[in-house]
Amino acid sequence: MKGLGFPGSIAVLMAALCTVPAAAQTQDDAAARIALDNFARCVVQHKPVESLRVLNRDFRTNGYRTGLRLLATEAGNDCAYDHVGANRGLRSSNLLMAGAIAENWLERADAPVNVRITRAAGATVETYAPTDAVAQCLVRSMPDQVGTLFAAEAGGAAETAAAEGFMAAVGPCASATNVTARIDLTIPALRAVLATAALRLVAQAENTGA
Repeated sequence: MKGLGFPGSIAVLMAALCTVPAAAQTQDDAAARIALDNFARCVVQHKPVESLRVLNRDFRTNGYRTGLRLLATEAGNDCAYDHVGANRGLRSSNLLMAGAIAENWLERADAPVNVRITRAAGATVETYAPTDAVAQCLVRSMPDQVGTLFAAEAGGAAETAAAEGFMAAVGPCASATNVTARIDLTIPALRAVLATAALRLVAQAENTGA
């Protein structure tokens, strides 16, 4: 799709969780994230099975990155026209695109996101990076807060408040998962890693796709 680019993956995530206040985000940043969310919702509507198949993969692999790019491209023309504008471009990192798709996939079911996560809490899921391990712990430990974060509009005060609620749990989750590296994430990145972790957990528990 013309105008849709993936300038780089944020798959290797570091560092104590550091969030960026909503006040530090520009209106353009928030608008771009809302456009990305709308685009991702359309992608999931067009290709729900393929969305799940791609996001269930190991995000460190070329197959994952290629699959994500093809997923966005194949569903892209109609979705971009409807949600971005015929003459506008949409650029996103692999992480933020994957997070937006994962969040919208999770929200398609009749059951709320927090209920699906709670039901899935006992499932065993492989993790692929220190931040992914911490994200899995956060998702399992705080399903209601995850649901609240996903319900918040990008760039708003509600999103900032919901993101800050995860701060106290990062240390215990890092200890529980033997993560010693620092984890440094902006609010959009935090939301994305939680979404992709939650999708793989729920999919594993529901025996959905692979």
